[in-house]
Amino acid sequence: MNNLKYYPFERNRYYYGKLLTEQDFIQDQQYYNDKRRLHNRFLHGAGIAAGLRVVMVDEKSISVEDGVAFDFSGREIMVDVPSVYRLSTIDGFDAIMEQGRGDYAYLCIAYEEHGEVPAYNVASGEQKQEDVFDKTRDNYHLYLTDQEPDNYDLTLDGLFEKKEILYEDYQIRITQTIPLSVKAGEQLETTISLENISNAVQISAELEETIESAFCGKETYLQAKWDKVILERGEKLSKTFVLQAMELEHGSIVIHVQPENVLIQEGRDVLHPTEKKTIQIPLTKTDNIQSMVDRYFETVMEKTVRNNYPQGIYLAKISLMKLDQTYMIEHVSTVPFHQYLYSTFLLMGITHGMQQELKALKDRKQCTPPMEHMQYRGVPQVTHPERKASGVVQISLGIGGKRDQIFFSQEIVHGLGLGPVHLDLSIQQDQMLYYGVGDMFYDMEVKAELAARVDTSKGTFTIGVRMIEPTSKQFINVHWRAVADALPELEDDQERYLYIVPNKLELRVRESYSLKAVCENMPYATIIWTTNGPESGSIASDGTYTAPGIPGIYEVTAYCQEVPELKSSIFIVVRE
Repeated sequence: MNNLKYYPFERNRYYYGKLLTEQDFIQDQQYYNDKRRLHNRFLHGAGIAAGLRVVMVDEKSISVEDGVAFDFSGREIMVDVPSVYRLSTIDGFDAIMEQGRGDYAYLCIAYEEHGEVPAYNVASGEQKQEDVFDKTRDNYHLYLTDQEPDNYDLTLDGLFEKKEILYEDYQIRITQTIPLSVKAGEQLETTISLENISNAVQISAELEETIESAFCGKETYLQAKWDKVILERGEKLSKTFVLQAMELEHGSIVIHVQPENVLIQEGRDVLHPTEKKTIQIPLTKTDNIQSMVDRYFETVMEKTVRNNYPQGIYLAKISLMKLDQTYMIEHVSTVPFHQYLYSTFLLMGITHGMQQELKALKDRKQCTPPMEHMQYRGVPQVTHPERKASGVVQISLGIGGKRDQIFFSQEIVHGLGLGPVHLDLSIQQDQMLYYGVGDMFYDMEVKAELAARVDTSKGTFTIGVRMIEPTSKQFINVHWRAVADALPELEDDQERYLYIVPNKLELRVRESYSLKAVCENMPYATIIWTTNGPESGSIASDGTYTAPGIPGIYEVTAYCQEVPELKSSIFIVVRE
């Protein structure tokens, strides 16, 4: 029963002597199925109710675990046993590869019915025998797509906001996210996003919008600009703006986007949208939550009926490495669009957890003593947190040091980035640290003077040791502590970016190439280069990569030591 129209409801009325046909029995089943599915859709929603995790088995295969989901028509999707699938055998794989967009794919699941227990229909006579089955099994269908869900209204975010497409072509999409309403006199956030929907490309974009009507602010325009940014497919950059609504009974904030105020440069092509765009944000008297509830009850029937069509549940985003006619699975991200269903029991657990956190916060607030606010001649003292690092280095003295003989350490990376740092040096002996002139204490085994040279352009330093008295010791342990000022804070509209140049590379075995990591809005960034192990080749601290002696595909990663979550990778193809 794949029907998607659940009403009007009509069921059989039985009486003695009534003649029954096949359609009467089908109608009975349909009546109860439609009632249940309508209940599922309006009272529960759509998404994953349990399980359905997708895990990577090997570089060609995935496993879909057992679980339950409801689709957007209220139909139950049941996976009763875990199953392993070779990615190339799933529907949609060939289409994605043929389009040249083989760097990722979404795995979706949809409701499907299968006939079970084939039978022979004796009533068909000499007419053409069609496929007849004694049973119908509720089943599921897996397929791959490179398209995101096509209806924002069906998401949780769609209850509060909507997306307007300002510009779209085969390469990029510019969207603006706005709230569906705003309470008069309060602030609202709007986000403009630049997204690459095709292969990696360098993009420049500039957009200016004018604001009018129920808006109060000094600036009457919004401006978003991205200059020569390199975006991988599916990567998105966003800028968020805060607006202030007027205190009015009625009205709307109106945003105008003129085609001549939008400039997009893709490679050498300069593009403009063809139509003017007008966006309205109505003012309300109620808060955002109450407005959402009112709006939901007003529109849910229409939206549910309009969107009552087959649309899969997105189980995973599968990142791929495509090479000639083959592929390799790199990573699997589960439920990329957070299509979950929260049961009443789970919601009760979440509520209980939030209540416990609020109680703990309240208790902590009651136990916290009042802070003393000190002022210095009327001006509050501003403190700047420091960045610190420390360590111990062992410096070789050969067969023993002579008086006035000088020894040097290897170049040491302090890990605080580029720029000046302050160093404290001491000689470490057992549990003792000796600072200053080394001949003040009679129990020192090695009496020496210490000095250091800091290379601010590389984020490194070198320690020098001058012997005050001869020693037979063959090494000396020097404890160091480095202190640097805090990194300058970025402005609210600045974002950090890290990318590797070039973004694709092919080398011969044992060939070397100098990679470059580009950091934007990170003036003191320290870049750390890594590979997946010795068999993946080697890379120096300056980004010089040396390919291994075995052909293959190898990953090199650069990350910022100050902001470890800021990182970028490149896959290098090594051939004979």
